[in-house]
Amino acid sequence: MGGLIKAEFRKTFTTNLWWALLIPVALIGFGAGWMGTAFVGLINSIEQLDRPVPLALLSVAMSANFSTIFGALFGALTVAGEYRNKTVTTSFLTSNPRSAVLLSKLIAAAAIGAVYGLVNVVCASLGGLLGASQDLGHFGDISDWLAVGAACVLAMVLWTLFGVGFGALVANALLAIILPLVYKFVVEFIFSMALVGSEVSGIGPYLPGAAGNGIVSNLAVPLFIAAVAGPDEPDVPRVAFDVLHVFFGGHYGQAWWASLLIFLAYTAVVVAGGWWANQRRDIA
Repeated sequence: MGGLIKAEFRKTFTTNLWWALLIPVALIGFGAGWMGTAFVGLINSIEQLDRPVPLALLSVAMSANFSTIFGALFGALTVAGEYRNKTVTTSFLTSNPRSAVLLSKLIAAAAIGAVYGLVNVVCASLGGLLGASQDLGHFGDISDWLAVGAACVLAMVLWTLFGVGFGALVANALLAIILPLVYKFVVEFIFSMALVGSEVSGIGPYLPGAAGNGIVSNLAVPLFIAAVAGPDEPDVPRVAFDVLHVFFGGHYGQAWWASLLIFLAYTAVVVAGGWWANQRRDIA
């Protein structure tokens, strides 16, 4: 098993895919951090607050909403790309059983996903720091920042594992790229908008993309509100939470750990489906 894992890391680092997808993670993280700073700065310009505003918490949440898809794409292409290049045949013929190959890919992808998550947190924090005129007070309590950063890394790892399972399920590099992008940014967005105000609006937080985003956002937004409102937190109206959730993801009243469990279930189902398809698919 150790040899298979080493082989997966060699495959990863001898191709351009891992760093090509890492670049947009870094850029989006930095840009989202900067935009998050600007948004909260606008609020602060309207109503001067008597305490530092923890911009970094929202910056990391916003960057995670857009960057985690690249973890999913990386995971999907590590499997689907092998089918496209026919290298999966060698992997399966030299390794027994096939499930060991998928497991080694999951382990290697999880490690790369953790790197993506760390880069995302650092770049988002750097963007927020520069946008806030290098005021460290805008990072808030260090324990809050570390908690949100850890949630971001965890979300990225889960999205990457989700991608591995999806890539094994479809075994087509083109579909592995198009379907996650279209679903997360088009299909689920339209569906979520259609749910607003409807009798079934409560299912919104349980959709895959919403649950994945909620791992970070449903932690960052309440921490941000608590830091800004201080002792007045119980009096903060729901609309304040809702506005922040619109911009930074998540849903009011949904705990971050609930989003984690929901997305973990989606990931487990997709990985299990990928394993099933891998076991039964003919190779050439």
